[in-house]
Amino acid sequence: MDYERIDPDFDAVIGSGVQRRQIASGMLFTEGPVWVEKDSCLLFTDIPNNAIMRWSASDGLSVYDRNAHFAIGLYLDLHSRLIACEHTTRRLTRREPDGAITVLASGFRGHILNSTNDVCVRASDGAIFFTDPPFGVRSEDGTLHGYQQAMEYGFCGVFKVTDDPTAPHLVTDAIYRPNGLCFSPDEKTLYVSDSSDRYHQVYALDMTAQDTAVNPRVFAIMPKGVPDGMRVDSDGRLYVAGLDGVYVFSPAGTLLGKLLVPEMVTNVCFGGAERKTLFATACTSLYAFDLQTVGLQKP
Repeated sequence: MDYERIDPDFDAVIGSGVQRRQIASGMLFTEGPVWVEKDSCLLFTDIPNNAIMRWSASDGLSVYDRNAHFAIGLYLDLHSRLIACEHTTRRLTRREPDGAITVLASGFRGHILNSTNDVCVRASDGAIFFTDPPFGVRSEDGTLHGYQQAMEYGFCGVFKVTDDPTAPHLVTDAIYRPNGLCFSPDEKTLYVSDSSDRYHQVYALDMTAQDTAVNPRVFAIMPKGVPDGMRVDSDGRLYVAGLDGVYVFSPAGTLLGKLLVPEMVTNVCFGGAERKTLFATACTSLYAFDLQTVGLQKP
């Protein structure tokens, strides 16, 4: 089987059963999937190859951008412009329709950012939020390896983009190594994964009117590996990328089940014509599960 049922409520996700599909392979380390509805395609990153990849059911796999500054997390803003977390430049950028690059965030308190990692957009107003852990990429003995960037401003933050790229708004500094992030359906709760060996937990935080995140509490502890990218469905279930698959939690934090993947999963997103397909980037491959639930990813 391609899934593990832990709670009977998992049937609302998988119905009578679900099969895993490997729809692309041959990459080095994939991340950052985002569904582009207007083009019926998926964009995602292949970090060591310094590329943003494109996949569609009609065209298959192709290269979208061959010089992506070792981008990792991707998202679309409310105007369907692509936002990218760039490792080598340590900044958050947006691609304009004419191909120009707009820098959304590059520094904080007079220092360069750590290493922007993941990003999401609040649907109600288009506000852009991103995580900034010290994970990066370097060349060593001719091979690209992950490593920790020097933290110039002294900690890891979750930020909101402002009009000044050098002064993003600090949402929270309470998460040790913030990585994946997403909002609950009502956008009152912010979920943030801590992808450190120290904690390997998903936190839930309450959003204030001033866009600070308060009352951090442990929402889930990953049984294997560390939590990475996350998305929610329209009923508020949280889908978390993990070591051996996608872990699915109820809005109350109950582990309902797991969508099994034979590689470490790095990130997920919903897509397809009805937003019922869950795409999972997993090291060298891209996988898909056709579910009963509808993803909440917007736009």
